[in-house]
Amino acid sequence: MIQESEIQESQLPPAGDSRILTRLWDWKDIVPMLLLFGFIFLVTQIAAIFLSGATVNASGGFETEPDAFLLLAYGLGGTAVSMLIPVWIVNLVRRRYSWSGLGLGAIPTGWVWPAVGLGIAAAFIRMGIGYVLLEQFPALSEGAEALNELFTFEENWQMIAAGLLATLIVPFYEEVFFRGIIHNAIGNRLGMWGTILFSSFLFGVFHGFPIQIITAFLLGLVLGWLYEKSDNLWPPIICHTVNNGIAMLLSILSVWLEWGI
Repeated sequence: MIQESEIQESQLPPAGDSRILTRLWDWKDIVPMLLLFGFIFLVTQIAAIFLSGATVNASGGFETEPDAFLLLAYGLGGTAVSMLIPVWIVNLVRRRYSWSGLGLGAIPTGWVWPAVGLGIAAAFIRMGIGYVLLEQFPALSEGAEALNELFTFEENWQMIAAGLLATLIVPFYEEVFFRGIIHNAIGNRLGMWGTILFSSFLFGVFHGFPIQIITAFLLGLVLGWLYEKSDNLWPPIICHTVNNGIAMLLSILSVWLEWGI
């Protein structure tokens, strides 16, 4: 695989551009990645339903409901595969970049604590904004209960396992895909803030539920800025991990308090 030093001059930011990231991708990389992502995501999510024990009747409804924990685990695993495998395949076929070249080299130590601090701040600011928005615009709560139920299980170990998956695994594959691939590719056409805004919008939309679209968009702004300024994927991964960890910890504690544990 070629390294960063072999990147063509045409892929570098124009003179005077405030961005410091090296732009890696062109349309010949992005189009197959997105097509592969869509196909693998669809297949793995359908597979997750059946692997979790669901059976479907002739009308297309569930005859047997899936096991909630297995559905979440297989669903997250399928999402990870659908976001990471296309990167590996395109790199293999097109002989593009090493994982280090994608921004997963050495962790820049000077960015660790800023990333942690921003992750803490982002978590509480997002929750505050989310609370205010739900108070003012109740329609945004559509899907919020389903999201909470997605991480609520009868067994404590299942809730802890789900929280660890959302904290330690999800940030990695989402940052590789949304920052390392989408954000990076968009940056070939837009300036720094245009890139951050657009990639954050896509990141928000991917999260599906109205209130999450907004709060994930806000988090995406922080993650995109970290990626731009550090020229490395680890700071946004760390920030994302801290943010998710706080959200999952508070969610689990609220359920346990309600149960009287």
